[in-house]
Amino acid sequence: MASKKVAVLKFVGTVSLGLLTGTSYTLSTLTIPSLLELPSASTAAKTFRSLASTATTHLTTLSGISGSAFFLAFVLSPAGYKHPYLLYTSLFCFSTRLTDYVTPSIFGEPTSSSSPAQRRTTPSQVRREKAAARRMEASYEVLGDSHIEEGTGSASSEDSSEEDINGEEVRSEVEFFVRNQLIQTAVSGLGLAIAVLGIWGDGAHRVSDTFAYTV
Repeated sequence: MASKKVAVLKFVGTVSLGLLTGTSYTLSTLTIPSLLELPSASTAAKTFRSLASTATTHLTTLSGISGSAFFLAFVLSPAGYKHPYLLYTSLFCFSTRLTDYVTPSIFGEPTSSSSPAQRRTTPSQVRREKAAARRMEASYEVLGDSHIEEGTGSASSEDSSEEDINGEEVRSEVEFFVRNQLIQTAVSGLGLAIAVLGIWGDGAHRVSDTFAYTV
C-alpha cells in the first residue's frame, strides 16, 4: 500500500516539476520577451505586470506541489528505499522560489528611478501641477478661450500619463524577469534530471532484485 502511495507521489512530483520547468522556459524565451515589441510602453508595462503576477502565482503553486510530493515520497518510502534523490529533488523544487534573491546578486537590480508605489503616484501629481498651471493661465483669458484651453489641456493630460511611464524602466524590468526565469529553468531542470534518473534507477534496482529472487 505504501509503495503505491509513493509511486503516485513520484508521478505527481515529476509531472509538476516538468510543468514548472516548461513554464519557466516558455516565459523566459517566448512569452515575456515578445512584450518588448508592443508599440506603447504603457501597454507593455500593464501587460507585463499582470502576466508576471499571474505566472508567479502558478509557478509557486507548481513548486510547492512538486517539492511536497517528493518530500512525502521520501518520508513514506520503506526503510530500504529512502533514496536520497527524493530529498535532493524536493530541495531543488523549493529552491526555485529562492532565485528572486539570487538573481539580483548576479545581474543586479532592475534600473528604476523610483519604487512601484512612487511610480503610481507620480502621474497624478504631475497632472495636478499641470492643471493648476492651466487654471492660472486661464484666469487671464476670456471665458471662451478658457474653455478651449481646458479641452486641449485634458487631452494633453491624458497624453502625459502615457509619457510618464519610462520605456527603459519597463525594458529593465522585463529583462530582469527573463533572467530570473532562466535561472529558475536551470534549477528546476536539474531537479527534473535527478528525479528522472532516480526513478529509472529505482526501476532497474527492482528488476535486478526480482531477477535475483527468481534465480
